[in-house]
Amino acid sequence: MLKIVGSILILCCSAGLGMAGSQDLKKHCMELRILKQAVYMLRGEIKYSKAPLPEAFGALAARVASPFGEFFLNLERELGLQDGRSLSQLWREGVKQELRTTCLSREEKERLQQLGEGLGYLDLEMQLSTIQLYLEQLDGDIARAQEEIRTKQKLYRSLGVAGGIFLVILLV
Repeated sequence: MLKIVGSILILCCSAGLGMAGSQDLKKHCMELRILKQAVYMLRGEIKYSKAPLPEAFGALAARVASPFGEFFLNLERELGLQDGRSLSQLWREGVKQELRTTCLSREEKERLQQLGEGLGYLDLEMQLSTIQLYLEQLDGDIARAQEEIRTKQKLYRSLGVAGGIFLVILLV
């Protein structure tokens, strides 16, 4: 009786691990979409309302989902301090600190840091061009994430269940 209960628990736990891996893929894609939406909003704030960056970041912080809302709120706060650090330094630090818990890959975070280096000191057209280039790169990242969901989601679930069955056989 104890072996049956243990076997069921092992199967449930391994299936849960497979499901968790599958959910991480979905979360990654969702975070990329939220980031894309935030960058579109930033482009609109710069292009149409001609808002200074601290104001644009403040407006974004109120409208963008977590964790990117906190990222922009922190940028607005840090720029208000005027402690001599440049926007690119604050952006880089914000990506490292505020976005460390996201599912973004290292390459995606590096590209986001590069976006921050192009903001603040370039003229309006160059800033908009930098944002447009980043949006195009982000579209590629989203397409790759969606393809990864299609190919790996079933794999993770199947491996979780198969691994559980293997452990049950091995232990029984």
